[in-house]
Amino acid sequence: MKKHNIILILALILVFLFSSVSYAIQDKSILILLDELDLANVEETLSDEDFGIGFMNLRTRRPYNNESLYFSIGTGRKVGVKSEFYKGLYKNKDGTIKVVGFENMLKDLTKRNNNIELEILGDRLKYKGLSYIGDNSSAIVAADKNGNIKYGEIEIKYDEKWLMGKTNFHLSDSNILVLSYEIAESKYRADLLKRYIDKFRDYNIIIIPNKVSDKMRYILNKNLAPVIYLNGDNRGLIKSSSTKREGFITIEDIFVELLSINGEESFSAIGNRINIIDKENNLAQAKNLFKKTINLIWITSIFHGIVYFIQAYSAYYIYKNKKEKFDDINIYNNFIVINILISLLMGASSLHINIVLYLFINMLTTYIITMFISDKDINTIGLFSTLTYILIIFGILFYPEIIYNSYIGFNNLFYGARYYGFNNGIMGVLLVTSIISYFFVKDLIPNKFIDNLVCLLYFSINMVVLSSNYGANTGGFLTSVVLFLIMAYTNLLGEDRDIKNILLLILIGLLIFSINMYFDYFSNEKSHAIDFLVRIKNFGISEFVNMFKIKVKELIKFTLLPPFSIVIVSQIISLKSLLKIKDILLKREIYIIFITGIIGFILNDTGMITFIYMVHYLISLLIYFNIENSSRI
Repeated sequence: MKKHNIILILALILVFLFSSVSYAIQDKSILILLDELDLANVEETLSDEDFGIGFMNLRTRRPYNNESLYFSIGTGRKVGVKSEFYKGLYKNKDGTIKVVGFENMLKDLTKRNNNIELEILGDRLKYKGLSYIGDNSSAIVAADKNGNIKYGEIEIKYDEKWLMGKTNFHLSDSNILVLSYEIAESKYRADLLKRYIDKFRDYNIIIIPNKVSDKMRYILNKNLAPVIYLNGDNRGLIKSSSTKREGFITIEDIFVELLSINGEESFSAIGNRINIIDKENNLAQAKNLFKKTINLIWITSIFHGIVYFIQAYSAYYIYKNKKEKFDDINIYNNFIVINILISLLMGASSLHINIVLYLFINMLTTYIITMFISDKDINTIGLFSTLTYILIIFGILFYPEIIYNSYIGFNNLFYGARYYGFNNGIMGVLLVTSIISYFFVKDLIPNKFIDNLVCLLYFSINMVVLSSNYGANTGGFLTSVVLFLIMAYTNLLGEDRDIKNILLLILIGLLIFSINMYFDYFSNEKSHAIDFLVRIKNFGISEFVNMFKIKVKELIKFTLLPPFSIVIVSQIISLKSLLKIKDILLKREIYIIFITGIIGFILNDTGMITFIYMVHYLISLLIYFNIENSSRI
């Protein structure tokens, strides 16, 4: 009996020891900052498929440089800093490392961010231990607020024994090692990195390049680069709540993930934890995802270009009052309206992988439908606005990929401003098609009571799909609330439009916004709007001022830059000329669409796109009814 007890005790001790070792290993992390990484050489870097892979946008705030990237990782928010402040690395006699110029860089950052006190990874995990191996400004990631790193080396030798030995030595005293590694197109260094990863793959390893490799740098891709995450035996595509897109994370997520691995959290952090979504053939899927994303940005650019060209082309003939050209302009406008619907339908396909085939099928289908319907006595704008509106609602509620894979709903992942929900183009299309569709079906409604119910349904749905749980477009949601109030004021109040009812409508609008924010706050995946409000609470009004300045600058910059400035001027010329024509039958609809477009323009940093698409539908409607009126005379 005593013998059995001894065996049992020994077994328990062994289990305890091994579980402790396993737990300790899982706590250790290596952040490898490479000079290059592309999808073509991932197989040369990793020996199996037990890893998560995806993409991260390396774009920071201005000025764009490595120091800005490293500070963005180290603070968990996109920032920019002047590279000339960095003066090098110095190792003290006690073995600690000093990042010379760090305090000046931090002061510069604080000044640029309206004196907001930034969280520093090196401070948050100081007592967990951070170490560094490298010889450049990547040491910023591991430094505390004084620019000090407790353990590490200020050189790197591309020698297996030296590198493995130093890693083991420094990870014995710290939980996180930041390794700066330059492959420099050397096969020897790539092979050494592969052996290094195999040696330490029981640790959490995150691999990030500091720039986009030449092989992945296209005209439209200057910022999107692959990221690798080794976390146990997990394999697949990486994802976070910041993007809600399989295969994509943000810079800010790295900060949060390193904190979480070490049992820490940040209530003011912008990023979220990184998950690995189980996928077979993860590298092949990542390659297809990148190719599809590249093709989608080309498709988006082509079709936006067509829309913008037609606006400028039409404006010339409308301004000259060339009514003989109105039939042609009507066909072009119909083509765009129909093409938006076709683009959404094709979002359910995988044709984006072959851009030539996609463009051929898309354009041919749109052309056939446009030509077929042009000879029919049908309100094309009203009909296809209704179909488009229904499809957008279905997409965001049940199948968001049809929106993300369409040119009108595509979120520019290379720019990195938005990853999920409605961009400002699809938001504008949603709102304008809801207005046109409502007035299109209004004539079919038998009585006023049902008309009012349908009106409430249409414009309540807009608010739901643009709320934080679905479209997650705060500016769009506010615009939809204003549109709801406009429709209630013009359609439901009738002649009873005194100040009391107007104030009541304003209170209803505020209540709707508050309810949306309330449910957003207590949801599992909070939107950027709630995260922003939390940061205002933590950092004060300066956080709001900083974001307000950024958004206003973006709006002004994009509005003044071609082609947007040219298109907006063209549309204003077209509207002014069309509204001079007598017997316009759509007085109320005109003002509702135009006012909503202006509100959407003001409330969003890329609101000019909202305005352009809403006004396109408005001009299309005016041209159609002008032709219809002329045919009756």
